[in-house]
Amino acid sequence: MISGYCMVKSLKNNHKKEKYIGFSTTYMDTSKDPFEDFYNYATGKWRATHPVPKEEGRYDSFIQLSSENFKILKKIAERYANGKTVTDNEKKIADFFNSFLNTKILNARKFSPIEPIINEIDSVSDFNGIKKMMIKLSKYYAISTFFDVFVAEDKKNSDIYSFYFGQGGLSLPNRDYYLKKEHASILDEFKLYIKKIVKLYGISEKEASFYSDSVISIESYIASISRSEVELRDEIKNYNRFTLNNINKRYQNIDLYNFYFGLSNKKVPFVVIGQPEYFDKMNASIKKFKLEEMKIYMKCRVLQHALPLLHDAASNEYFNFFGKKLMGMKKQEPRWKRAIRLINSNVGEALGEIYVKENFTPEARKKAEELVDDIKSIFLQRLKEVSWMSEVTKKRALKKFSKLSVKIGHPKKFRDYSSFKTDKNELFENVVKAVQFEIKRQINRIGKKVDKEEWLMTPSMVNAYYNPSGNELAFPAGILQPPFFDANMDAAVNYGGIGGVIGHEITHGYDDQGRLYDENGKMREWWLPKDAKRFDSLAKKVSDFYSTMEILPGLKVNGKLTLGENIADLGGIGIAYDALQRYLSRNPLERKIIDGFTAEQRFFLAWSQIWKSNVKDETAKMFAMIDPHSPEKIRGFVPAVTHVKFEETFRDKSKLGKMKKNYPKLNMW
Repeated sequence: MISGYCMVKSLKNNHKKEKYIGFSTTYMDTSKDPFEDFYNYATGKWRATHPVPKEEGRYDSFIQLSSENFKILKKIAERYANGKTVTDNEKKIADFFNSFLNTKILNARKFSPIEPIINEIDSVSDFNGIKKMMIKLSKYYAISTFFDVFVAEDKKNSDIYSFYFGQGGLSLPNRDYYLKKEHASILDEFKLYIKKIVKLYGISEKEASFYSDSVISIESYIASISRSEVELRDEIKNYNRFTLNNINKRYQNIDLYNFYFGLSNKKVPFVVIGQPEYFDKMNASIKKFKLEEMKIYMKCRVLQHALPLLHDAASNEYFNFFGKKLMGMKKQEPRWKRAIRLINSNVGEALGEIYVKENFTPEARKKAEELVDDIKSIFLQRLKEVSWMSEVTKKRALKKFSKLSVKIGHPKKFRDYSSFKTDKNELFENVVKAVQFEIKRQINRIGKKVDKEEWLMTPSMVNAYYNPSGNELAFPAGILQPPFFDANMDAAVNYGGIGGVIGHEITHGYDDQGRLYDENGKMREWWLPKDAKRFDSLAKKVSDFYSTMEILPGLKVNGKLTLGENIADLGGIGIAYDALQRYLSRNPLERKIIDGFTAEQRFFLAWSQIWKSNVKDETAKMFAMIDPHSPEKIRGFVPAVTHVKFEETFRDKSKLGKMKKNYPKLNMW
């Protein structure tokens, strides 16, 4: 925020929120000492009065605000579902919404939407048929079997799109569920789940056991040859170019060559394989699986893909495992909310265009741009002054920063979905058509120039991102609201909230992954070796420290998996704090006590409160394995207490007089 902190509403105030969800000192538990338990000092009363809803695995600021956005989206969808539609987008929104809510039709159709696919798999008589079916499932339904494929910006030439092969084909979120003894109970539950869903489809009890054994056998093998979550974070090792002739010779059994040409007719100089050793092992082993086992595996992949889109009995079984068993949820979300998620996933920009038209103002964009420019200017200064980087690398880093682009609110041009039609009575078919539209859109882009205006999130999403291949920041309209930003709040609260988020995303350009990309978004080593070594040494301290943080008894943060996000959190709060200090120096009258707290104290409290959260143990365990972010109770705590100004800021609020534990100063930026 620049000098002359102007007050504008973040979004049009055309709907009533049930309760204010922004920053509040009433969320605090002042019986806690900030030098001993800052997270609960800042958020304790909120946490005590906001248990995790039965339909969630966790409850936090993001879910709170998302729930408010979902109410707006629901009104939009209901308007068209219950009334007249004029545009193609309005009809699609209505058709998706109505087809998801009409359980009478879904229950009458049962499994009939997927029976042709299952029957076609059943008719496969040899391994060549398996290979053809792998292509068909990917091309028409986006169902991966023994590996994944996708199209994205080429990491070494970010001006074009490339085709990628990657490991894949697991039903559970992580390979460790199959490989580690501590997850044996989940694997047992998964086996029972497979038996239940195939029996529901009509498979006999005896056959159902063979089905579940076959799925476990194949997926356990896939897990055994897959890279870990930490290994998948290595940008360089997960980018390997192969010519089409190379893959034709090297991977004949899994036939990546014909798989590629089954999706695209475009001859390209190379494709990218993320994990060559995975494909080597899969190529050597795939024919060892029995034909019937592979058919069963494929049928179960189709079933799991389709269950949430079918009748109540089917969708309930899906939830009972993935919701209840895996994440500890007690009940499903309301059906209307799941319908909105489905619309966002399939025609999200159709709904998003209406959302921003009615809820995002030019004033909001202007204020967001001012916020980003303000935080950027502080990072620029810090980048110039960083002591551990040589002048050669620093000059290159400054060049990269000068080319950073920013997207605010929503795309300039929204996606055109008019090439496919929908029907209010055909949920599964609507999704298939949307999936085929997207697959075709992606495949057609191979080798073409990258669309720099494209967004990776929908406008209503409560999130933000840095895209290293685009060297760009994006802040959807959905996040520019309380508790992240509130123009009626004092500057300290907004710097601690959205200011920290902006700083976090900027820092991603210089974390352990982002630093590998140059000013044009191309992956290359542009740091001097001595600077890369210094960076790695500092980053190791961050990783090692976070690895000591306990999530649950006996379960600690994976410091290597969460390294990039932790670096960004530490950088984000540091940048935002400096930005607040500059603002207060220019506006000294705003350095005042509010609700008994100084501006600096409210800054740190606001940071912690955007990470206020309660989480179920099952969800916490799952996210510890797969999420590159530290748990929110760690994010709301560590970046604050390790800040160089934290102790002096809260000394007058502590009975201890000094920090109970000495924390290292970890911020690299």
